Order: sequence, then C-alpha cells, then structure tokens
Amino acid sequence: MIIKQVIAVPLVFFAILFLFLVSCEEDTTLPVGEDWIDVSTKVYFIDTLTVKATTFKFDSIVVSNASRLLIGAYTDPVFGLSKSKSYVQLYNSVYSLDNDAVFDSIALILKYDNYFYNDTIPTQKFNIYRVTQKIEPDDETDAFYNTTEFTYDSTPLASESFLTYPKKEDSLHILLNNTFGKALFDDIKDNDINNSEEFLYRYKGLLIEADHSNTTILGFSYDSFLRIYYTIKDETDDVSNEFDITFNSSNSFNNISSDTQGTYFESLTDQDVYLPSYLTNNATYIQAGTGIATRIEIPYIEKINDIPGTGTILDANLKISIKQSSSTEILFTNDDLNIYIYNKNGEVLGSLTDSAGETVLGLIENESSEYNIITYSIPLKYFLDLKLSTINDDNLFLAIYSQNYNDSLDRYIFNGEKASNDLKVKLELTYAIYDN
Repeated sequence: MIIKQVIAVPLVFFAILFLFLVSCEEDTTLPVGEDWIDVSTKVYFIDTLTVKATTFKFDSIVVSNASRLLIGAYTDPVFGLSKSKSYVQLYNSVYSLDNDAVFDSIALILKYDNYFYNDTIPTQKFNIYRVTQKIEPDDETDAFYNTTEFTYDSTPLASESFLTYPKKEDSLHILLNNTFGKALFDDIKDNDINNSEEFLYRYKGLLIEADHSNTTILGFSYDSFLRIYYTIKDETDDVSNEFDITFNSSNSFNNISSDTQGTYFESLTDQDVYLPSYLTNNATYIQAGTGIATRIEIPYIEKINDIPGTGTILDANLKISIKQSSSTEILFTNDDLNIYIYNKNGEVLGSLTDSAGETVLGLIENESSEYNIITYSIPLKYFLDLKLSTINDDNLFLAIYSQNYNDSLDRYIFNGEKASNDLKVKLELTYAIYDN
C-alpha cells in the first residue's frame, strides 16, 4: 500500500488495499474507549505507509547547564572536522593568602569524566587562552548556545601536547604561563582582590581549545579547577601549599562546531533546508552538539480514515536502523534516542510522549553483532493520534536526536526509506475497524 497513489488512482488503491487488508485481518473482541464492546472487529497490520526521512541542522542549540566540559576535535570522512572548545568562568569564595607566601607555579587541572569520542591513541594538543570579555548568557534567552563566543587574548597561556588516558587517569595537568600566575597570585596576596566581583573584573575566564589536528573529543567534569602552587618559608623548611580556584558551572559552556566543506551537510546553511535520504547515500544523520538531526515526516496518514468503517490505531512503531558498519568501537552509538515533536517553523513543541503524558524514547529492538545491525523502535501511536485529530496535521514532524545532544559529539547514520526492506526506515501500524 503506497499512500501516495490514493490521490491519483483511488479505485486501484482501494482494490489493492482491500485485498491486502483481508489477508491480514482477524475477528476479535477488544476494548475501545473505556468499555468493552463485543463486536466482530477486524484488525490489520500495515507496514507500507509512506515515511519521509531527511537530515537538517538547527541554527543553534542550547548548551547551558550541560553535564560536562567537552574539548577536542576529530575529522570524520562523513561529517568533516568536528570540534568543541570550552569557555570557563572562574569563581571562589576565599581570596586571601599568607603574607609570607611565595609563588611557585600555576596549573589548570581538568578532571576526566570518562567520556571520549573517536581515537585517543595519538598525541593531542590543547591551547589555553585568557578571555577578555565578561562571560554571560544571552540577554533575551538567558542561555548559552553552541555558537556563542567571547573575545580572548590571542597569545596562549599554555600550549600542551599530551597523551590521554581518560579511563585510566583521573585528570589532565596543564602548566600555565608563570607571568599570568604570578600576577594573579600577587593580586590576591596584596588584597587587590578580596571578592568575586573584584576577581571577575580582572580575570574574566579561560578558553580551552583543541588543536584541529586532534583525533578525539574528551569530556571533563565541572569540578575541574585552577591551582596555584606556593611555599611558605619557616625557620627549618619550605612548606608547599596550594590555592584552588573553582569553575563557575553556571557561566561555563561548550562552543561546538564543524567544518562541513565537502560533505553532504555543506548545504545545510539554514534550518529550513532538508536533505532527503536519497540524496545522501540513502541515509539520514545525527550529530550531537553541532545541531544535525534526522527529521521524520509521515504524510497522508489521514488517508487511513478512508478505510470503510470506524477505526482506531491500536499500536504504531517507527523502525529505524543504523547503517551497517557505521557504528564502531570508537564512533559508537547509544541505546536510547530522544524524539521531539516540532512544527514547520522549526519550533520544538515538546518531547514525544505516550497518551499518559510520559516521555517515550527510541529504544534498541534488535541488535546483531554478526551483521552489525542495530534497529531502534519508536512508539508513535500518540503522535499519529495527534496528527489525525488536529487540523494542522501537516504541520507536525518528528526530530530524532541522540542522548546528551548538548554535551557530546556522538554521531549516527541511519538507513533511509530506500534501503532494503529489512533495514529501511518504516512505520508498522496495527489498525482496527470495529464498526463496519
């Protein structure tokens, strides 16, 4: 049953539809509404309704209150160069040092949170810069976006090359410029800085940026900090001490971007641009952080009402599978997908829910390690009921995101609607006629 054909050749369509439905029907007794109705009910299973899958890119995504700092870069043959840098605002409640304290050094301590994406084996490089503009969210929305940027001094406070072991080590230790550290130390020791307001007036924050040649994205926790090492001389020995300045997580965020030149996504310059899967190697795509997402459209669903009799959707699930060999040990996909309802203006209306208002996710229904196939199932009954009950049903679409969409760079490649029958994105619907 190809619903598109209904408009052009309705008689042919209904003849085919009738033969198909008769072969799939069974008589049963089932509840409709709140009461059991004892009728001869026909139940049909339909999996040939039209589904359109496309790829689009949000102009920007909110990254406020993300769960981690995300720093790194990697080049992917499909997605191009993806990168994330972190702006961090420093904060402390104590601004005092012993009069006998002597400055030794200053370091940035970045604590791993176990997240990484792509190859961690090669040498990585981070550059640390001093931010020269007050870090604060957008005035109108009170939010930071993945596109938000602030000015900074172009001379780095540190350029550190290192080998990373995010699963074995607890932190990354980067020594900063001693001139910067000594000035900060003296400002606190000499009481030129006595509170957070005075501190932020002189020290706006730090930008931590990865070199473009890096091969991995690394996650760090917000309990990372800036540490000043100093000594206090006494009559017999020098006593080593530390003074820590914490990160203000409320005014720290990740700027996440990608260079898509030469990729399918080069044309996604506006949120209203959609790439059909048949133009992109018969696939749709997601990349967390950069705003790339998969859009699902189910046109012609209202034609289900043309089946004679009073009917109702009993169950509906969208099946979408990962393109074979696109999910690897270092470019992995997760078990859950987030699903949102949005309109043709690109406005997100909310998470996909069931009839009870509970948020539903796309969950793995089938996973074959032998054939490298992962298939997700997304419950759509409530969404289809909503489309069938509203006069603006053609204004409702689904957007599929990954989990941790604003604080990771996980990427997904899905089979489109033209893939083989076992792998293509499709809607499976159970429909009942209870008053024929």
